[in-house]
Amino acid sequence: MSAKRQAAAKEYATKRTAFLKSKPACERCQRRPSRDIHHKAKRHGTNYLDESTWAALCRYCHMEIHDHPSEARRTGWLT
Repeated sequence: MSAKRQAAAKEYATKRTAFLKSKPACERCQRRPSRDIHHKAKRHGTNYLDESTWAALCRYCHMEIHDHPSEARRTGWLT
């Protein structure tokens, strides 16, 4: 892994921890604890570290979004 990628991964881990702590409930269902970071605009380029493209989700909701991408695009969970 390149030094640039290592630095980004370290920054992501720090931001991820803080983001999930600030949003303890799943943003989609509001019932289960958030455990996953979902990247609404994928993880390409600057979106990887851009918290404005993130959502804090439970594992179930995260899997539902990726299992049903057409519905997720229609409802704004994927762009």
